[in-house]
Amino acid sequence: MIFGKMKTESVSAKVPGIQEIPGTFNVQGKKDFLEFMGEAASDKAGDVPAEEYGKYEKYIATELLAKYENSKAYREGSSTRKTAVRVDQLSDIEDELEDDDKRKEFSEAVEKLKSLGVVDFSYDKDDAQAIDRIWLIIEDKSVRDAYRIAGLRPKIDIINEFTEKIEGTIKNMLPDSIYAAFLKDQAEQIRERKNFTRYFTDDIRQNFGILRFILFLDSNEENKKEQMERVLSTRLFGDSKFFEREIRAKVILILHTIKHEYEEGLAAKGSQSIVTVDEGEQLLAEKGIVRYPEIFEFAGCISVIFDDGRSADFSTQTYGACINASMAERVTSVTFRDVERVLFIENKSVYVWYLSKQRKDNELVLYHGHFVSPAKGMWFKCIADEAERSGVRVGFWGDIDFSGFRKFVRLKRNSCPSLEPYEMGVKTLQVFSKFVVPLDNEKEKEHLRNVLTDDDYYSFRHVINYMLENKVRLEQENIPAE
Repeated sequence: MIFGKMKTESVSAKVPGIQEIPGTFNVQGKKDFLEFMGEAASDKAGDVPAEEYGKYEKYIATELLAKYENSKAYREGSSTRKTAVRVDQLSDIEDELEDDDKRKEFSEAVEKLKSLGVVDFSYDKDDAQAIDRIWLIIEDKSVRDAYRIAGLRPKIDIINEFTEKIEGTIKNMLPDSIYAAFLKDQAEQIRERKNFTRYFTDDIRQNFGILRFILFLDSNEENKKEQMERVLSTRLFGDSKFFEREIRAKVILILHTIKHEYEEGLAAKGSQSIVTVDEGEQLLAEKGIVRYPEIFEFAGCISVIFDDGRSADFSTQTYGACINASMAERVTSVTFRDVERVLFIENKSVYVWYLSKQRKDNELVLYHGHFVSPAKGMWFKCIADEAERSGVRVGFWGDIDFSGFRKFVRLKRNSCPSLEPYEMGVKTLQVFSKFVVPLDNEKEKEHLRNVLTDDDYYSFRHVINYMLENKVRLEQENIPAE
């Protein structure tokens, strides 16, 4: 089955051959993905057919290679320690070796492997007829013969071909691509370790899927139109669930690393952290990839004009209105009517409460959310442009913590240069001191110290100093709804 789970042996997956990546990104589903992967390399296991060897020869070779691939001898080319297995610890065949005929067959298999120069062995000190330990001869020919006998491809060949595929992928990206920089680092680490990094798996088909998806992200970086996961998966892989089932978790981990280590420089390269479900959804949405179409909520006297000349008036929907991402992408302009202030609110529960209890008729209030996708960014930019044109003040109300400050900075930088913080200062922390929570995360403290001298965070210098001194922060929803 082409897209079913690829059968993997105990040592190495069978690896598709390498084929040049098309010069331009062209989505043709399953056919294109198979071409991207290349032909399966099942015929590259070796020159000597594995069928010429018996069950025990294959088993012994496979067990020794599993040890070898995790040894210093594999990583560095030599080692004073033997790559060995003890016969009494071969649990898979332990019961079989209780039988005299099977034990004789096993011993003959070991002797055959020794005659081929693949292994050597020693006898039990207490039983001169019983084999005690078997070890692999660490020479290139011997190791490759062991792979052939096991019916497997040498792991180093798999690694070399995969790094070549990474390099081919990089060649089809822009020179300054952040994805290319990430892949270049990965290729260097994989070569150095002679093993896959945590962003890839032992299943080469999944690895090629990850590369293809990264190539799509690079090609979509400027456009970032909303793409639903299953539709995109069908276009890329000919299987609507391949992305979700096979590579979604790895792609999220890659996006998390690229964002924090390459784009923002907030973490040292090689650092590891757990990515929550919400963070994963956010990382994908920031690239325009969503499970379902996004809905953008707001309330205020505005009307919008779409690219086909049609318009929509939302001023009568005083209890809240919404548009979806597809509509937002087609908005060309927004018009205010009697709007004297625009307020972005980060938290959903606070947004709902504010509409029902606090919002004035002359306010336009928008739910910001925990992240801003490309489509949402376009919508916010239309709002901000009209506010600028109309001379209307624009505020942002978010958590009094590093994440809240960062959302403010991004909104100000990307959409609204005149943005001002709302209820995010020292006074708010003091008034609601009963509801603050401890600032005990060392990474957050470090981030706050780092941005104290950043001009983008100038509006928060006093409150950041207060937070660090008193070790407190305030989540927006903790403010009581009086």
